Amino acid sequence: MCVFYPQVLNASEVPQSKQEPPMAVVVSASKREQPIEKVSRFVTVIPREEIERSGAVYVIDLLRLVPGVTVTQSGPSGRTSSVFMRGTNSNHTLVMVDGVEINSPTTGAAELADWTVDAVDRIEILRGPQSVLYGSKALGGLINIITKSGQKPGLHGNAGFEYGTYETFKESGGLEGKWDRFSFAGSGGRLDTEGPGENDGFQNTEATGHAQWAVTENSNLDTSFHYYNSLAGIEDGGFSPDPNAWNKAREQMVNTAYTASLTEWWEQKIRYSFFHDMLFSNDPADPGTAQLEFPFKLDTDRHTGEWQSNFFLGDWDILTVGYEFKHEASNNKAFDRIFRTHGWYVQNELTLWENWTVVGGVRIDRNSFYHTVASPLVSSGYWIEKTQTKLKASFGRGFRAPSFNELFYPNFGNPSLSPEDNWGWDAGFEQFFWEKKASFSAAYFHNSIKDLIQTVNVGNFVFEAQNVARATTQGVELESKISPCKGLNLRIGYTYLDAVDRSTEKRLIRRPWHSGKAGMSYDWWRFHANMDWIFVGMREDRTGAAARPPREKNSGYTRLDAFLGFDVNQYLELYGRVENLTHEHYQEVLGFQNQSTRFVVGVKGKF
Repeated sequence: MCVFYPQVLNASEVPQSKQEPPMAVVVSASKREQPIEKVSRFVTVIPREEIERSGAVYVIDLLRLVPGVTVTQSGPSGRTSSVFMRGTNSNHTLVMVDGVEINSPTTGAAELADWTVDAVDRIEILRGPQSVLYGSKALGGLINIITKSGQKPGLHGNAGFEYGTYETFKESGGLEGKWDRFSFAGSGGRLDTEGPGENDGFQNTEATGHAQWAVTENSNLDTSFHYYNSLAGIEDGGFSPDPNAWNKAREQMVNTAYTASLTEWWEQKIRYSFFHDMLFSNDPADPGTAQLEFPFKLDTDRHTGEWQSNFFLGDWDILTVGYEFKHEASNNKAFDRIFRTHGWYVQNELTLWENWTVVGGVRIDRNSFYHTVASPLVSSGYWIEKTQTKLKASFGRGFRAPSFNELFYPNFGNPSLSPEDNWGWDAGFEQFFWEKKASFSAAYFHNSIKDLIQTVNVGNFVFEAQNVARATTQGVELESKISPCKGLNLRIGYTYLDAVDRSTEKRLIRRPWHSGKAGMSYDWWRFHANMDWIFVGMREDRTGAAARPPREKNSGYTRLDAFLGFDVNQYLELYGRVENLTHEHYQEVLGFQNQSTRFVVGVKGKF
């Protein structure tokens, strides 16, 4: 039975234990753990409980539900995906896994089409310029995917299998445990699907591990790895159907961090990470033709070392200083280059009168190609206890360094390019009701971007990357959540986006004016139900070589996904999932048909 809460109680009338439920923890805002209520920027956290409740398979399906975020995919599972945050480009969002950057050094963007949620503990989405701590690529925002590390005492395991439309098979399994000072979690999975078209098949194998060891009472060692290997058929949609073209992608990531508290007020952290990214595409000769093959390979490595110190100067001041070094190398037939970047950062977080937080900082990045860039940021949050209101505002700079392709690719690259530059600000509030069982948030944002890199015809059909464009993106993000009774959660959100290329005064492609979501989840007895509805309004897009005109209007669409699970007992769950329940025909990228209704049934076991 669902009992609602019509009466709003004063803070003094509610026991303290009920006023302050366990708070979500955020790492990305300050490069250290802090409660989400203390963050002075607009951040969304998707915890493990919500991930499991949604029934989602891919990370990008969860990102579609976040305010200010637009996701596109060029067809069915495994095809190229893009994430646009607050209207900025897909390579303007820094994506990390356990704090390790996974953006491609060759394209500048992160490919999330292959990322499943099996090993994910939570996802943090920080909107707005974040270069103050993270440097290049955090021009529009930041996504940090944090993997499981083992939090339950003892040894636990799980395994799952599901089957669905288009001959889709998915197998997964994992182990995790925690003993005294050591914890770990490891998982692996395999996904195979034939897809809806002639050459829409997709195969994906991945493995993840994450361990933590409390070396002493004051020090901790954290290490993680991730690996995936995928193969996707490329039919090329309405452009040029191809029966045998394919993409093979592989990513490997290793991260090790050691944190030590030297005194009560001084904490130090050193970290090393390695990231390898390989993409190999091939288009063999079509049957019955003398067509030549067109193999293409991008192979890059990134080594990152970082030192960070946190100084806790009383209960009201936290000072963070650090240095980061990146060594990026391309190992391609077209070009072999090395990219080295030095970054120094400092951030100070003041808490005044226990309810007012002011954060200010700056980062200096130096590179042999784009020389020196300074990225300041200031933000503030003010908590009004009487009305349960949090006011927020921030202003800062974000930038994106030119990628390997833009700098060095033969007959296209331009070593004289400057970084893309953004000054952005936002302001808004969060309002809580009914002992924080309900909330409403609103934010206005504005980004002014210059020196955008675009392809320019310099004559005789020769194209070159140049800093020639400017853009402005602005809009409003609204979101509300409510838990009216035990087991029932309701949510709704809306984003208005005005994204304009100031060089042409035309709208940026694939950015909808209006988008929104609505969802609910309900747990009753042994049943777990979840439904998510998304709406994406009309966008402008364009087809043809090199994304050239003519521009076309891409119709808006809605999509409804549903999940129902049943606990047979404490060790076994049966479930079913329907994607695109309303059988909507739509194209997120013009010319590439997204898959229609998919039915999936599965089973999960655990001990």
